Amino acid sequence: MADRLGEFSLTTKRLALVRQKNRCASCGAAILGLGNTGRNAHRYGEGAQAHHIRHVKFGGTGTIDNCVVVCQACHYSLHEGGNYRHGTVVGRKEDFPHFNC
Repeated sequence: MADRLGEFSLTTKRLALVRQKNRCASCGAAILGLGNTGRNAHRYGEGAQAHHIRHVKFGGTGTIDNCVVVCQACHYSLHEGGNYRHGTVVGRKEDFPHFNC
């Protein structure tokens, strides 16, 4: 269960990473830990972050079915560099080639 509305719990993040077989849901790079934990093992030295498939401000929740774990750069890209000019970044299955590994 999440601490605040829409936030992912540590358990949810871990389950998402297991579901993805420790791969970034966007680029497929190996992810060995959440946050900065696996940074040294990442091929580009990046940390891993949880991403809402449907953003909270557009009705997304902090549940496992709305969570994917991605590299820091992929997370930035998924949010169009932080620019929500198109409203929400809602993922489709084909947007996350490693989602089901």
